[in-house]
Amino acid sequence: MINLLEIKDPSFIKNLSIKELRELANEIRKFLIESISKTGGHLSSNLGVVELTIALYYVFDYKKDKFIFDVGHQAYVHKILTGRAKEFQTLRQYGGLSGYIRRSESEYDVWESGHSSTSISAMAGMILAGETDGRIISIIGDSSITNGLALEGLNFLGQFQDLAPIIILNDNKMGISKSVGALSKAFVKLRNSWLNRSLKTVTNKILPAFLTRWFHQVKRGIKGFIQQDNIFEDMGFDYYGPYDGNDISYCIKMLKKIKDTKKPVILHLMTKKGKGYLPSEKDDIGSFHGVPPFDIQTGKPFHTYSDNEILISKLVAQYLTEKRKTKEFFVVTPAMKVGARLDEFAKLYPKDFYDVGIAEEHSAVLSAGMAISHKQVVLLMYSTFSQRAYDEILNDIARQNLKVIIGLDRAGIVGEDGSTHQGIYDVSMLMGMPNIQICMPKDAQETIGLFNYAFEYGNSPIVIRYPRGKYRLDKELDYTYVCGLDWEQLHKGNRLNVISYGTDVMTLLDICVENDLNLYNAKGIKPMDKKMLEKVFENGLPILVIEQVVGSGTLFDKILEYKESHSFTSKVYAHNFSCDTILPHGSIQDVSNAYGFGKTQFEKKIHEILNSIE
Repeated sequence: MINLLEIKDPSFIKNLSIKELRELANEIRKFLIESISKTGGHLSSNLGVVELTIALYYVFDYKKDKFIFDVGHQAYVHKILTGRAKEFQTLRQYGGLSGYIRRSESEYDVWESGHSSTSISAMAGMILAGETDGRIISIIGDSSITNGLALEGLNFLGQFQDLAPIIILNDNKMGISKSVGALSKAFVKLRNSWLNRSLKTVTNKILPAFLTRWFHQVKRGIKGFIQQDNIFEDMGFDYYGPYDGNDISYCIKMLKKIKDTKKPVILHLMTKKGKGYLPSEKDDIGSFHGVPPFDIQTGKPFHTYSDNEILISKLVAQYLTEKRKTKEFFVVTPAMKVGARLDEFAKLYPKDFYDVGIAEEHSAVLSAGMAISHKQVVLLMYSTFSQRAYDEILNDIARQNLKVIIGLDRAGIVGEDGSTHQGIYDVSMLMGMPNIQICMPKDAQETIGLFNYAFEYGNSPIVIRYPRGKYRLDKELDYTYVCGLDWEQLHKGNRLNVISYGTDVMTLLDICVENDLNLYNAKGIKPMDKKMLEKVFENGLPILVIEQVVGSGTLFDKILEYKESHSFTSKVYAHNFSCDTILPHGSIQDVSNAYGFGKTQFEKKIHEILNSIE
């Protein structure tokens, strides 16, 4: 039995028999389940690629060949085989092992891929640049390959018949949740084709390897008479598959076949997401894609919410479900059905719900098309993913001044997913767009109030930001409550004006009470409440603007513009993130404390200002 904690590099794999490789796969699965149950992380996607990853290192040269994992959360097995099993106890914790590919972490991590669908284009660039004398292999999921960026990469590479890129299509019928769209249906046809099943059985289990490569070309010709060629062959790729990606011997055999190919090739492997852990295998909605620490016996998370707490994403989903009872509207999301807790809405109103898959740009333009047709639409996505739809939000929604309600989940510090997923860039991105309004509630009731305002009184695109985490419920929620974008003064003081928005306002409240400070809840980020801002300047006290965003194009910048244009003299201070800051992974609390956004750090900043002015 191999001790996973003692692995230093993948060289040992080539000396193992098929039986020993299967034992290694079993050990890795056991290790992943036990380890992730303690730390949390991406479970089901990694359980599905165990055999595939082992086979890659068995067939290819780990010193020369390079593997690009798209997305990085399917790379835990890769991390184990490259000597990082002993660090898994720190997975996704502050200062610990990243849950994604991280170039500074290992020489074997060659491409950082926190967002999907980048691997094919990255591979193209590396090949054209002569990055290595070995092979570069992209491992991409069936949902990621449907993204426009991946298709652009395929379209580009297909024209270079002499470059011989190798693309492994990891088909588990799931992205985060079930794969959607026409390409997903095309994969179903490929999986179920009787011709594929029959011919591959003959060619791969009866004929020797050199004849199967020849017969593969014959098979393509036969298929041309019986069924249409698939999209990959039409784009110039030599297509192999679909094959069983959880059969280690089969994976090795197929990888050996394509290893020395001289043409662009796609190997289509079917894997079982969550394989080896029954609760995850039975999961058909994506609950085990990313998990918190959980009980292995039951599959249930250890942490539960009390009666007076609610997950913020769940609150928004519950509100939308309640709102739909009295008002017709569409809900659109790019593969965030599970993350945004929209299962119930989709079940109750299937004709009003559209999960477009990993296609953020499409989701924005689709929403614009609905809005221009005089339909109300709510577009929900994570803050970090909205960056991928910048041009579409700018030109197709904001420029045309279309009433689209955009809910940006996980705004601010996002936690364990790390640098590629931080929600600290959207305010800077959106602030310069025409017509658009931006707001952020401080609590559960205000979240409902801002959504109601957007539905009932909004006549332009409006972005409602809300963080990852939970709200505390001190009283029963009023689903009819409406609040505008005007600011409110939560506490009156005599020493300093503090302006902020979001849940940071609630953290600051006690500090302002204890230190005799004015506290303003600037829930309307754009446009600013100029009447309230004028009153703030007129009291003559210094101003501290606290924002959990990068310090460019912020509310602070707009306040400075207002100050200069009105010749006010109050000193204005900013507390935000430098644009050069890259926030790491770790719990939200740990990252907040380390980067100045915990209660203690707020107190320190406030006392520094007070000491400098008094």
